[in-house]
Amino acid sequence: MKKLVLAIILAVCSSAYAVSVDSVRGSTGFVERGNSYGKMIDVLGNPESSYSHVIHDRKGWPHKAITYSYSLNNAPYEITLVDGAIYSINWE
Repeated sequence: MKKLVLAIILAVCSSAYAVSVDSVRGSTGFVERGNSYGKMIDVLGNPESSYSHVIHDRKGWPHKAITYSYSLNNAPYEITLVDGAIYSINWE
């Protein structure tokens, strides 16, 4: 029984998960939700990668989104833009 509990605790602790944050610090300032694509590029530089996808709002309407990947201080960040503004910032 003790081994089972220990295995469950280790599995929960070692799993990676994304945390939503309000802002991220770059070399020249902060980027937060609601900022523009231009400010994101000015503060964080060019992203390592990006991909396009569709997200749905609370009413079910689709919106085009682009998620950009950055590695800042060896921490991976994903910044999602919808309609040219930062929609979410996730840190793993």
